[in-house]
Amino acid sequence: MMTTDTTAHSARDDSGRGHDCGACPIRAWPWPVRCRRESSCPCARSALGIHRFFRSNPSFGTRCATSQWPTGIRRAAAAHTHPYYASELLHDPDRHVRRQAVKHAPLREIMRLREDADIGVRVAVARRLLGSDLIIMMDDPNHAVRRIVAARIPAPMLPLMLGDTDAHVRRVLARRIDAAWLGVLAGDRALGVRTIAASRLQWAATMTRN
Repeated sequence: MMTTDTTAHSARDDSGRGHDCGACPIRAWPWPVRCRRESSCPCARSALGIHRFFRSNPSFGTRCATSQWPTGIRRAAAAHTHPYYASELLHDPDRHVRRQAVKHAPLREIMRLREDADIGVRVAVARRLLGSDLIIMMDDPNHAVRRIVAARIPAPMLPLMLGDTDAHVRRVLARRIDAAWLGVLAGDRALGVRTIAASRLQWAATMTRN
């Protein structure tokens, strides 16, 4: 049974124009909807009201993420898209929709976005991929992506990133890399990297003596 705010006859969309709740296409769909004017409505003026609607009606995410809906609604809906349909949103022109789609789409589908123009999309991809799938992201132009890659790739691959220009990436390497490579990092130009490498070398020497 449909549960809505029965006293609501109109709301306003993000542009401030009037929205007729009685003519809302969502209310005509053949399944229950939980909405409330403005506070939980896909046509609310606030982003909070839109996101609250999809949290209450997560099954509507797939249908409302399609191109016929306004951008603000699609962005919120994409966060609740079923994995089977999320792949279709990976080509969406809106970067925020693509970021959400990456979180839900199958791993084999998101690999094509490893070189996406948007940093946020590439960050989302790096947070999901593992192993050799991350190799081409080791040279990503953005340090935020490379930091995630350094923390997630298998330890045997870490030497491939020793020449990274970002000190944070090299600190991650100093913590994770095999002890055989610590001598390289012990002479790093960044104090933080040298400190971590020296600490691990000292610990290894102590364990060897014991």
